Amino acid sequence: MDVELRFQEALTAQRSGDLERAERVYRELLDALPKHPSLLVNLASVRMALGHPEDAVALLERAISLAPEHVNAHNQLGLAFVALRRLEDADAAYAQAIELDPNNLGALNNWALACATAHRYDRALELYKRALAVDPSCVRVMQNLGAMLLDLGKLDDAETCLRRGLAHAPTEAGLRVNLANVLTRRGRAHEALPLLAEAVSARPQEVAWHSNLLMTLHYLEGPSPSEVFAEHLRWARVHGADRASRDLHRSRVRGDKLRVGYVSPDLKNHAVAFFLEPLLRAHDRSRFEVHAYANVAREDETTQRLRGIVDGWHDVFALSDDALAEQIRKDRIDVLVDLAGHTAGHRLLAFTRQPAPVQMSYLGYPDTTGVAAIRYRLTDIHCDPPGSEAFHREMLLHVEGGMHCYQPPRDAPEVGPLPATARGHLTFGSFNNTAKLTESVIARWARVLTALPSARMHLKFPTLSDTGTAKAYLGWFERHGVAPERVTLHGSHYEHGTHLAAHREVDVLLDAFPYHGTTTTCEALWMGVPVLTLVGDRHVSRVGASLLGQVGLERFAVMDEATLQERALELASPSGIAALASLRASLRDRMRKSPLCDGPAKARALEACFLSAFFAYEAASPTT
Repeated sequence: MDVELRFQEALTAQRSGDLERAERVYRELLDALPKHPSLLVNLASVRMALGHPEDAVALLERAISLAPEHVNAHNQLGLAFVALRRLEDADAAYAQAIELDPNNLGALNNWALACATAHRYDRALELYKRALAVDPSCVRVMQNLGAMLLDLGKLDDAETCLRRGLAHAPTEAGLRVNLANVLTRRGRAHEALPLLAEAVSARPQEVAWHSNLLMTLHYLEGPSPSEVFAEHLRWARVHGADRASRDLHRSRVRGDKLRVGYVSPDLKNHAVAFFLEPLLRAHDRSRFEVHAYANVAREDETTQRLRGIVDGWHDVFALSDDALAEQIRKDRIDVLVDLAGHTAGHRLLAFTRQPAPVQMSYLGYPDTTGVAAIRYRLTDIHCDPPGSEAFHREMLLHVEGGMHCYQPPRDAPEVGPLPATARGHLTFGSFNNTAKLTESVIARWARVLTALPSARMHLKFPTLSDTGTAKAYLGWFERHGVAPERVTLHGSHYEHGTHLAAHREVDVLLDAFPYHGTTTTCEALWMGVPVLTLVGDRHVSRVGASLLGQVGLERFAVMDEATLQERALELASPSGIAALASLRASLRDRMRKSPLCDGPAKARALEACFLSAFFAYEAASPTT
């Protein structure tokens, strides 16, 4: 055997993504050279890439026993421990790598990433600074540091860091993606989109980057529904999700429980989990067996709570797409539900393996997935009225009564009095993610404020704590005729009850457009604050109409900007303020009794969709 030639063959296969071939060749080499540490390290890297970190740990520990000073073995061991959430062990592995080589950029960078994942930001920053002291032009470090600064809401610093990186490496796609994320969070999606397009063009194999581009399209008013749909289909073509999946016949004994599996990266303190929890609690366990597949990087109290209310809990964060699909097949899931779409951490490529006979998308993404193997999308008649089918790869199933189920928060304070009663003027507000608040949104709101010179505006979101971002928003208002002193900006309080109490400062929320709020709208309604929303021509800009309709506030969902201003003027009148005060006092009780908060009814409606889809599958399947 020509060892050097075979080793190069394995390396080439590994670098090209042919991991099965790389593994086969490495194992053949190890049969001949069982005590070769670098072969063990490379094979461990392949097993990690295939989603088997436990195997990687065993291989790396063998390598270290043979060569205790093998720096990369300790570094790779840290990566494997992170994948297994053994963070203390990862710390020890990285510390050993740095002790052996204090200037090892790979180990410093990976250790910093692990600390940031664990929210140990001070330690991560210290490690990033050490790495930059070794190499001030290291693109990897600036890319990851910029991402961490974004997570911390330090958008000025993040943008500066990433642009400095691009000055050193103008074509580096990863820097472009992270800069795009910063710009999107600052309400500048129109600047982010070309950066994402360039990155995807440079590295089309990056699934998450292409999904990021799809998500960003929803913040902009320009792209048409047909253009957005076409880009989703392109994602499917590029990433192999457009092909019809293989048939999976599943016989089921009459009377057996239907096995339902939910797949999500957001089974934690996240809006998706918040809307999902009442449905999980209300599922009819005499007819349904409920499984959760949690692709969660960092578990929290919500994760632990959800774990206790399903029949089967599966931690799949470390699993490859093939391994995840195999686990789902092993569990004999009948109906598999994607809760992420193209949001961060999705597992859409596992769905392409057709691990369940009936597959659906629901709740976490406001559009088609584009994936051929996902046959259905759960929505409602308001979010996706007749005609919406033209822009979906999936068949649309309408959940009776509305697709969302709100769970009233336990820590909500009492509803306060209407501020306008004492102030004599309306205070509008928005608690939406600033990614949704582009300059065109601010311009629209400014026209409302211009028509009501006494009115004020109150914006609240964590990124508004960033000085540069806050200054930019005030500048947009001023550019469109609203003096900065009429606008109040607040970064969010982290304690949820305090955040909800901030609704006492506003009379009416103005919804974002085209990307409506969902959690923000529900929280406002629970705090007695109606939401004035402009309805558009696609799901992302029709959610507000669905939520308002469920509580009988259809009048607050308007179809054009002229009516938006007209409605705002009505609300600012003495009779309008009196009506708002009355609504504020009664809205929580109205919402509590509405379909929006009826978990059992929503669970029955969801189950009806599951059964309908599975019966259709059975009817179309060959008899055995």
